Amino acid sequence: MSKYKDIQNTSESMAPKSGDDIDLVALMLMLLRGWKVILLLAALGLLLGILYSRYVSPTFEADAIIQIEEESSQGVSALSTTSQQVGAIDQVLTKAQAEAELIKSRMVLEPVVDLLHLNIQLSDPLVSHLDKLQKDRIHSQINMVDSVSLKTESGLAQVVSFDVPEAYLNKQFKLLRTSSGFELSNDDMSFKGWINRPNTFVTPDGEIQIMVSDLPDENHPIEITRQALKTTTDNLNRALSVEEVGRSTGVIRVSLKGADQDQVSLILKEVVLSYLDQNQSRGSEEITKTLQFMETQIPVLKKQLETSEAAYNKFREQSGTIDVNQS
Repeated sequence: MSKYKDIQNTSESMAPKSGDDIDLVALMLMLLRGWKVILLLAALGLLLGILYSRYVSPTFEADAIIQIEEESSQGVSALSTTSQQVGAIDQVLTKAQAEAELIKSRMVLEPVVDLLHLNIQLSDPLVSHLDKLQKDRIHSQINMVDSVSLKTESGLAQVVSFDVPEAYLNKQFKLLRTSSGFELSNDDMSFKGWINRPNTFVTPDGEIQIMVSDLPDENHPIEITRQALKTTTDNLNRALSVEEVGRSTGVIRVSLKGADQDQVSLILKEVVLSYLDQNQSRGSEEITKTLQFMETQIPVLKKQLETSEAAYNKFREQSGTIDVNQS
């Protein structure tokens, strides 16, 4: 009898523990056995994070707030219904959405592209991936009203204008300083030009016009591209963020991100000014159309008035009506 009990106790002690119980000691021992792998993965993740933060240039953001004013409703009856008031709210919302789309339209963005020469792109081919890791920041091009510039380790590259035939849009050229001026070339052709002078080069597809005011030292090339207008406006459109603040507020927030704080602020300012100019032009156009419509309606109304007066006078003569205003 006692022997059976001993066997039963032994089998119970050897039974596996419930799956709900966690052996923390065994888990810690397992982690400690793999401490080298864990440490290696942590160090690798930290290294990749540091390299990525140095490789990617910092991003700056500028924003602006635009108040969309509701058009005055003169001549509307004071006895407006509740449904008309709700319709007015929907109209404000629709107008804000329409203005947001207008801000991102080519009609607003193209003047900004032309003003700041955003379709002229400069790049430094001597900046390698290793340079991006070693340096905290890589210079980006600066677009101004009078020129496009790019700082390099060998000096400043500055281009005042660059126009190419349609066949060479979005195609890369190379600029290189020479002892007498500069050289503009691609895979098929090469031209010699003067710095600080307008230069015109004849190609089988048309003329290339360029004016360069400065270039880095010799043997430091600069890559230059004239983008198509649609390409540049599409890029600017994607970089812009336009959204209404809240619901039915009529307030629009416009923001732009980029690698240079001053450049981002300048481009955004010109976008807002271009939108305001277009808005003013649309208002002037509407006033002009209204005046033209009124001018066409005045002769019609005058003729209707004369017809009505003639009919009234005829009726008065036939019925013998007396005009009490006459003495």
